[in-house]
Amino acid sequence: MQKQTALVVGGNGIIGRNMVSYLESTGNWDIIVTSHSPLTYQSKAIFVALDLTKSDAVEARRDQLQQVTHVFYAAYVERRKLEEQTSNNVELIENLVRGIEVVAPAFRHITFIQGGKAYGAHLGIYKTPAKETDARHFPPNFYYSQEDFLRRQSAGKSWSWTALRPDIVIGIAIGNPMNLATLIAIYASLCKELGVPMRFPGPNAAYEVLVNVTDATLLAKGMEYSALNASCNEEIFNITNGDVFRWKHIWPKIGAYFGVEVEEPQTFSLAVYMTDKNQLWAEMTRKYQLLDYALDKLVQWPFGDFIFNNVHDAFFDVNKFRRYGFQEMHLDSLESFTRVFDQLKAQKVIPG
Repeated sequence: MQKQTALVVGGNGIIGRNMVSYLESTGNWDIIVTSHSPLTYQSKAIFVALDLTKSDAVEARRDQLQQVTHVFYAAYVERRKLEEQTSNNVELIENLVRGIEVVAPAFRHITFIQGGKAYGAHLGIYKTPAKETDARHFPPNFYYSQEDFLRRQSAGKSWSWTALRPDIVIGIAIGNPMNLATLIAIYASLCKELGVPMRFPGPNAAYEVLVNVTDATLLAKGMEYSALNASCNEEIFNITNGDVFRWKHIWPKIGAYFGVEVEEPQTFSLAVYMTDKNQLWAEMTRKYQLLDYALDKLVQWPFGDFIFNNVHDAFFDVNKFRRYGFQEMHLDSLESFTRVFDQLKAQKVIPG
């Protein structure tokens, strides 16, 4: 395969970081990565600082970006007000695309990430299994606005787009608030250190529902596939591991992995009960010679509260992407979790 140039946007996030790692492993890409802050990991990719809140950000880096052929977009900024969340996130992708299509004459495709919020997952309930043809929920939703922009902007041009919708991405990333595998690993490690059972911290109903997750490397493969296959242009695809599970079936196995006892669920707020655990984590960092990360840098406990208190089934239909030729969605989700746990131990983020 002739080498092409990938621009990974949002390179410090769980999706962007694992995208860079995967593209490096293929040997088929020249890779440029950007993020709002310097990379938190080692990479052979070229880092280019871009402040995409500025309309001339790409033009200012023309010489470094003119070879870009494919963009993998996973940037996101959190805002409390819905209108600000929408306007700010749309601004980022608009400034990027309007710049890239000018400075990079060989630009052909952008793959961008949507997710469960496209179905209203953040509202607590949505139709399952969710399908790409499902109606939009009541706006605003920045995913919709980004998609509408790309549809308009690409019309009649030499480049196109694809949207992928993963659910609960499982992979390595530091400082990413929506990182469930790290959250579970640190919760388990604290339970073990304290000598208490690792109880599922949500209601019984949440322990019973059907859910799915998306392995970060699988997502990277899907992003590459959609970028290189013209049949995927202007399409939206759900992407998950391909299985569904109930927490009650894998939670005891996660406990066994960490060597910690598991008892019946007991509903409590992680965000509330972890407020006094910073000192304990600092002590564990010294005791087990871990990398010196503050607890709030590794985990955002409210995200765990949201996931573990969902009492409705939450899973996607992924057959459309299979029909378009992507045949990688056949993973065991417990194995996705344990692979990340192994990496966290190897990298000295959690005790071995």
